Amino acid sequence: MRVRSIVGAVCGAVALSALVVPAAQAEENPITFSGIAINSGEPLVVGTGIPHIFNVHYNVNHTNELHSSEAHLYTGSAGEWKGQTDAAGDPSCRELSATVTRCVQALAIDPKKLSDNDLAGTWHVYLEATDVDYNVAGKGNLYPTTVLRNSVMARTEVAPEPVGKGETITVTGELTHADWNTHTYVGEAGKSVELQFRPSDSLSYSTVKTVETGSGGALKETLTAETTGAWRWYFASDGTTSGAVAVGDAVVVE
Repeated sequence: MRVRSIVGAVCGAVALSALVVPAAQAEENPITFSGIAINSGEPLVVGTGIPHIFNVHYNVNHTNELHSSEAHLYTGSAGEWKGQTDAAGDPSCRELSATVTRCVQALAIDPKKLSDNDLAGTWHVYLEATDVDYNVAGKGNLYPTTVLRNSVMARTEVAPEPVGKGETITVTGELTHADWNTHTYVGEAGKSVELQFRPSDSLSYSTVKTVETGSGGALKETLTAETTGAWRWYFASDGTTSGAVAVGDAVVVE
C-alpha cells in the first residue's frame, strides 16, 4: 500500500493547532501512533553546512484505511516551533495488518535554517495522519530526541620531541563547536576536556587530568615526561555539543 503525503494540505506550525485532537475527543479518534524510533535513540549531530538527514520510523494504528501520514521533528512548544526539520522525501508505508501501518520518513535538519545555539538540546516528534473517512490525528511532544551542535578537536601536539625523562613537555590542542549564529566553528572558554595518555605497550588511553579550554577553545597543559607513549585530548558531550576525540601524538622519552 502506498500512503500519500499531505505536505501541501498541512504545513509547519500553522497546521499544529488545526490537527491537534482536543483531549475530550482523543479517545474517540480512530487513529493513534506508536513504535517511534530515530537513530537507534542516539543524538542527532548537526554541523554548519550540509543538512543532517535521518529517518523517523513509526506505526499508525487505524480503524479505517489509512489515506496519508507525515512526520516532523521540532523544538519549542507544541504551538510554536522554534526550529524544525524539512522533509527529505515522502513517507514510505507498509501494512503490518488491516489496522496497523508502519511508516518511515526521511527528514533533514538544515543548519542554515538554525539561527541560535539555544536550539540544541531536546527536540520532539510530531506525527499526523488522515484516514479515508477524513478522520485526522495530529500529536506532538512525542519521542524526545537530542540534537547536538557538532564538535571538532584539532590534532594533539606535544613538544619537545623527543624528550628526556623528567623533562617538561607541553601538550596543546583546540576544541571548537558548530555555531548556529554565525554558521562557522567557534571555540568556547570553560569547557572541560580530558587529557589522556596511552603507554607504548598498551592499546588503551587513560585520563591523566581534566583541563578547561581557554579563549577560542585553546587547550594547553605542561607535564613531566616519564614514559614513552601517546597523548590525546578527549571531550565528552555536554548535552548541547557532541563529544570529540583528538588524534594522538606519540612521544619518545629517552
